[in-house]
Amino acid sequence: MSQQVMTAERTEYTTGQYALFAITGFVIWVLGVVIVRLAGSSVFSADSILLPVFFSLSIPIAFVNTYATRPIFRLQMREMLVPVLVMVFITLMLDGLAISFTDIYSTDGDIVRYAGGWLLWSFGVQVVVSMWIIRQS
Repeated sequence: MSQQVMTAERTEYTTGQYALFAITGFVIWVLGVVIVRLAGSSVFSADSILLPVFFSLSIPIAFVNTYATRPIFRLQMREMLVPVLVMVFITLMLDGLAISFTDIYSTDGDIVRYAGGWLLWSFGVQVVVSMWIIRQS
């Protein structure tokens, strides 16, 4: 009985590619800010029936994001984990700074709390969905 050793190819990304991943994360963060600002308390409040809808929509949006950014980055799907992680890390760091030091999302603490929860959920869903898609490819 022979043993097979599986090795994974490791993709080397250029500085320009990392910059593109980070810029894409920044653009996604800006879109999140716009969504929160436009939706406000009509979505991001305890009694909103739309809040669970937003949480649910994060799942198909994660699929769209993974598939839509792949051609922009000109990578195979199996090479997408690092770009997804860079995008998510950038958005998480920007959210942390924005929520802690600015009122960019809202001056209403409840809106910021619910929006922050939705954003954290969305980032986690993005990583899980991307890992699943990449594993399937």
